[in-house]
Amino acid sequence: MEPPVITISRQFASMGRSVAQRLAADLGINFMDRDIVKETAKRMNLPISEISLHDERPGSSGFIMRKSYLFNFGVYSISKQIFEAQRSIISDFAEQGPCIIVGRLAEEILRGRPNTLRVYICAPFDDRVANCAEKLLMGNEEDCEKDIKKVDAARAAYRRRFAGHDLQPEDFDLMLSTSRFGIEGCAAIIGDIAKKHLKWD
Repeated sequence: MEPPVITISRQFASMGRSVAQRLAADLGINFMDRDIVKETAKRMNLPISEISLHDERPGSSGFIMRKSYLFNFGVYSISKQIFEAQRSIISDFAEQGPCIIVGRLAEEILRGRPNTLRVYICAPFDDRVANCAEKLLMGNEEDCEKDIKKVDAARAAYRRRFAGHDLQPEDFDLMLSTSRFGIEGCAAIIGDIAKKHLKWD
């Protein structure tokens, strides 16, 4: 039987990562986020900083790396190489044991996989601006508004490029707002559903 896996996609500054961390602690399972970046850097023999620069960004097909890596990609854009590496890593993580995987189109990569709960965390724009300024300490509200719009656009482009479509409700089993339920509330709701609907050893 496949280990239970929860994927969590999130709007920037919706505090979805914090929800995932709290849920992982509540369920006592692994939390996979920066681990994916580290493993990508290891497999591609690149600095973590280079992977982070292109992580969850669509990249440019004009930026070519002429080098063969572990997966023998041939000549691709670096963003494509990173996505393919992360696809393999996410699939590997999902089979190693119960875990929560954050972002990187994990819900798309694991589409159709049994024993998987796909979650989307969101919040109204104004609340995300407040989170960005007050909780993430990323600057004043004006700067945060610009950052959110920029990241939203990058993630939408990333999804269109590598999933082939815009975000759709049917991509997910559950969609929750941290503005309505809070970080702890969202984690509790997801945890209750996971315990009831996923199969645990």
